[in-house]
Amino acid sequence: MSWQPDPNALNQLLDALSKTSHPDNAIQQQVQQFLAKFSNDPQYARYLALIFSTPSIPVEVRRIAGLLVKTVISNVAQYQRIPPDSVQFIKESVFVCIDDVVNISIQKTAGIILTTLVSVDVRHAPNVLQMLAQKVEGGNPIIAEAAFGAISIVCEDSANSLHENAPQLLNEMIPFFISKFDNPSAKIRSYAIASTNQFAISHSDALIAHLKMYVQALYRRATDPDREVIKNVCQGLVLVLEIRPDELQAEMTALIQFMLKCTESEDATVALEACEFWLSFAEQDNLMDHLEPYLNELVRVLLKGMVYSENDLMNMGPDVEDSHIADRAEDIKPRFHKAKSHATDLSDEQKKQLKEQQKAAGGGDDDDDDDDDDDDDDDDASNEWTLRKCSAAALDVLSNVYMDGILEPFLPLLKQFLSSPDWKYREAGVLALGAISEGCNNGIEPHLRDLVKFLTTCLTDTKPLVRSITCWTLSRYSRWIVYGPEQSQPEPNHQEIYFQPVLQGLLIMILDNSKRVQEAGCSALATLEEEAQEALTPFLPHILNTLSNAFQKYQHKNLLILYDAVGTLADSVGAALNNPAFIPVLLGPLVEKWKVIENDDREIFPLLECLSSVAIALGPGFAQMSPPVWERCLVIVQNNLQRQLMYKAALAENAYADEPDMDFVIVALDLLSGVVQGLGESALNLVASSNPPIMDVVEFCMRDDSADVRQSAYALLGDLIISTFAVVKPRLDSIFPLIIHQIGRREEMFEMSVCNNATWATGELALQLGPEASRFIQPLLPVLVTIVNAGNADRRIRTLQENAAITLGRFGMVCPTEMAPAMQHFAYGWCAALRDVRDNAEKETAFKGMCLMVQANPQGMLQTIAFFCDAIVRWLRPSISMNDMFKQTLTGYRNGLGQAQWEQLTSGFPEQTREKLRQRYEL
Repeated sequence: MSWQPDPNALNQLLDALSKTSHPDNAIQQQVQQFLAKFSNDPQYARYLALIFSTPSIPVEVRRIAGLLVKTVISNVAQYQRIPPDSVQFIKESVFVCIDDVVNISIQKTAGIILTTLVSVDVRHAPNVLQMLAQKVEGGNPIIAEAAFGAISIVCEDSANSLHENAPQLLNEMIPFFISKFDNPSAKIRSYAIASTNQFAISHSDALIAHLKMYVQALYRRATDPDREVIKNVCQGLVLVLEIRPDELQAEMTALIQFMLKCTESEDATVALEACEFWLSFAEQDNLMDHLEPYLNELVRVLLKGMVYSENDLMNMGPDVEDSHIADRAEDIKPRFHKAKSHATDLSDEQKKQLKEQQKAAGGGDDDDDDDDDDDDDDDDASNEWTLRKCSAAALDVLSNVYMDGILEPFLPLLKQFLSSPDWKYREAGVLALGAISEGCNNGIEPHLRDLVKFLTTCLTDTKPLVRSITCWTLSRYSRWIVYGPEQSQPEPNHQEIYFQPVLQGLLIMILDNSKRVQEAGCSALATLEEEAQEALTPFLPHILNTLSNAFQKYQHKNLLILYDAVGTLADSVGAALNNPAFIPVLLGPLVEKWKVIENDDREIFPLLECLSSVAIALGPGFAQMSPPVWERCLVIVQNNLQRQLMYKAALAENAYADEPDMDFVIVALDLLSGVVQGLGESALNLVASSNPPIMDVVEFCMRDDSADVRQSAYALLGDLIISTFAVVKPRLDSIFPLIIHQIGRREEMFEMSVCNNATWATGELALQLGPEASRFIQPLLPVLVTIVNAGNADRRIRTLQENAAITLGRFGMVCPTEMAPAMQHFAYGWCAALRDVRDNAEKETAFKGMCLMVQANPQGMLQTIAFFCDAIVRWLRPSISMNDMFKQTLTGYRNGLGQAQWEQLTSGFPEQTREKLRQRYEL
């Protein structure tokens, strides 16, 4: 017997739906209570579908019923309670509503329900897509457009699911979609292309199988009069360029001309889709020759695209002095803390690679938005991807491909833009100059004397948007501003002419009355600080006074950037901040913020991060503030660890509890590290009297489920070992098994940064233990040897390999006799890991340890002596004691082998290596 609704229940539901917009709040509450109760009925969605599909019911009531059907289906728990026959009834009812050519709102709602049904349960896809396809073929253009509109949303929402679970269906549907690229209806053409594009995004096998047909159909639509169709054609061609560029190569000239035309389209959405083509094109090395004849035109088009449109300016809001206006809650991004990671002293290129490694590994400095500021013009508050931003990004990547070759068309256009009376063109010129800074570094250098002076004057422009983008562009040339040209001699008074005026200008920008300019000025100062380092020292009074005044002026959003600028200053100038005149100016504003922020407020994150850098820089100057900071950090850690235990207990009992935010633990642990690092050995009294005992906290956190918590715990452990080893030593038997286990987890990507910190801490432990470290060699050696011998094809592991090699060297330094027999098993990997590390104290202890191992077991290095010598001569400025040890070790080899055999052995060395051995060590 077919289902029959209960007339009483149906009437009550109709009455409730008719009152959902009633102005009386009491009636609305009654309606919500009734619907909540009715929703427990397994037939609830069926009643709603019946109402939705009944033409005699008022349209608005039907529409509300349809939206409630969608809500029920999208709730997985509610959907699973719907009987199968009711699901079929809902589909049939909704299919009928697609045919409602009178009530477009009902048609649209029907499409939404069907797309939701497929996204929740992909098993409905064959029935839904085939039924909709039949309606497209049915002859009624209004129904056909509505049906294909629903198909396009299904494809957008469920492309990946269809690719994985319904490949046969896609083999049928994709040719159907492509066949409609030439449909008389512009809407259907647009829907058909957009639907097919979704499967290019998901790299569907079915799309690849029909790729030639797809590409040819896209080409046919290149002259389509409809802008929406052209936009989707551009998107499709960009996707083909990404997945199978060879399919486009035969028509590349025509394609480039088409995309140039579309990038200049008056329709912003078409222009933006077309502009994406140049970003993708820059990744295709084998196609770049095709683009070279069009570089002049492309540079012109991209520069034009960088000019603010009226729509851009409208979306950004008024470009006015607004520092007195309160921040809106939606403008404030959530703040996440980055766990502390220990790395050896790296070159700039190695630091860049480390960031990439950490992002790939999901640890360390990933999510570091501040680091990304240099790669994008972050001059407006909108996160919307616009033609302006895409054009700037395209010019950036193309300048990295063609490098100085792009300057011939670029420089004359730049001159026109920078000299324009229209501020929007001047602003775009400044943006473009920043965009090419990396790729055209050499070619633009001869022009920087004039350009930097010009940019400095732009800091006084009346338009805040010009001032803000100027800050960003100046930051892109920080290295030249501080040190001068790399290709020629700088002017004798270079810093006086360029660095000082830029620094002065940025400090003025920090106190600007536009919040947008404040943000840009602060970010640019942080970048300049990283480059200038000790060159900032003479200007510290002015810098600190400016930053102190900014704390009084800034509102919430810009405070985050201000904390970063203060922390970066501390990292850059270090102990120079430990001046009695500077300390109150620096700490005063931080103490005021410290007093008013609660322990459970996420606003405390940037403050504690900043204080960590300040504590390290001030050293003994931070002593007075250390006890309250230490105590508060322990309270934060303890409170959140207790919440975590309560949360786990609740889960075990299937009860509800709020999950704690472990970022509070991480940021507090990192500040404890900063205090210990800053105070050094004088931290012992503070650490020893810690309540709870600090090693209880560290060991507990070393066992935590969160990799980020463990990462910070091992960083703190390492700092405690260095400065307050007496507190750590009694706990070695309980923590060393944890260390071994952690280092052994390096195969897990998200563990990489934790393993790195654990390995570094173990090397520090060896130095403190001296010969007593021998008892830990047997369990530790196999783990470290595996790491250094892993090869460096995977860049994520390089920093870990460097720390593992340093730790092996340090154990060799304190226990050479015990380590030497195993040396042959790791000598090559050890040399490879440390050959390119910048000269520093950590590297020196490792090499001294290796020299002692070699002296104890010369045969252990003999097979890799060429690599050992290569690693030695790569030192730029070894200390006297290090150089003497190298000479002693190598001379010992020569004497042991005899001059003839030594010369035979070294004859295969590169000439540069042999020459340096002769010069430095008379070998």
